[in-house]
Amino acid sequence: MSISKIKNDLEGHDNFPPVDKWNPDLCVGQEFFIDREGNWFYNNSPIKNLKLINLFSTVLKKESNDYFLVTPVEKVLVKVEIAPYVIIDFKMTNDSIMLITNMNYKFVLNKDNSTRLIEYQNSIIPIVKVRNNIEGFFNRNTYYKLVDLALDKNFIENHILYIPSKNLNHPIGKIA
Repeated sequence: MSISKIKNDLEGHDNFPPVDKWNPDLCVGQEFFIDREGNWFYNNSPIKNLKLINLFSTVLKKESNDYFLVTPVEKVLVKVEIAPYVIIDFKMTNDSIMLITNMNYKFVLNKDNSTRLIEYQNSIIPIVKVRNNIEGFFNRNTYYKLVDLALDKNFIENHILYIPSKNLNHPIGKIA
């Protein structure tokens, strides 16, 4: 499998193709990796083409705890340091918070797309479900802005810092 073959296999599909309906054979020998900063690599070489990365982000599928790039005919494992998407900004309305990813995908924090806290390198960090069980993590700038907001508004319950959206409290950290 090559990057150009994956791209050709995906031409003509909508923004988010029906990857949950695709069950192709696993293609081994190729390696995709997404690092802690959201950078994509193919066989240890950085992928610099943002349009290609955006395309790949639309065909991610999560099975158990593993991520895969999926086309109708092939499936390739994607190793992910934290999560595939990076939350790079947010917008607030009266009752909701819209998150914006590094792939220019926007979604509202709600019961289907909520946060959870995980342990990563001896720290507790928030992860958010972006779409179809595909997760994202907050870049530092966005995370600190949300922490400032939560502290300023005293959004703390049982030592958990949260941000409210769609009548739910979404955890973003622990208070010592």
